[in-house]
Amino acid sequence: AMRVFTQKGFSRATNRDVAREAGITTGLIYYYFDNKEALLRAVLDAHSPVQITTQITPEMLEHPPELLMPLLVMRVLAIAEGEQFVSIIRMMLPETVYNSAISPIALGFFQRVLDFLGHYLHIQIAKGTVRVDINPELVVQVLVSSLIGFVLRRQIIHDPSALAYTHAEIAQVVVSTFLQGIQPH
Repeated sequence: AMRVFTQKGFSRATNRDVAREAGITTGLIYYYFDNKEALLRAVLDAHSPVQITTQITPEMLEHPPELLMPLLVMRVLAIAEGEQFVSIIRMMLPETVYNSAISPIALGFFQRVLDFLGHYLHIQIAKGTVRVDINPELVVQVLVSSLIGFVLRRQIIHDPSALAYTHAEIAQVVVSTFLQGIQPH
């Protein structure tokens, strides 16, 4: 499905195309997925940074931000800048402009990430490791937007000034800036 979506675009791709590529019947796709949109959601679940939300255990959410956030940011960058996800980004960007059906899928994906990070910040606020006067939902939107911006500049625009940094350098600056804003004074 990912190959077909990235080659043909989501709007032009059909489940028949996906079935042909996979060497299966179209009926088998409908056995597992209600429609093409559900298939795209499965592709995003498997090949995007949202998969990290299922890999983090409840015990890990107890770790303070200075321990967990560098790990999360490094994992996100590794996935987001991987060939598979960059192909998805290249397919989804024009599709979100011209296909209203794909926008709710993209929004749902982002909302899952934002909800996960917001939940983590609420845990940390309750533990006293994060300031109580912040708006966790807004803070995570700023964090995620920062990472999205960097990935787009590096992988889509090929901005040399953004490409000059390693994942470790980006993670260190993003996390340290983030921590300065949320840690109790």
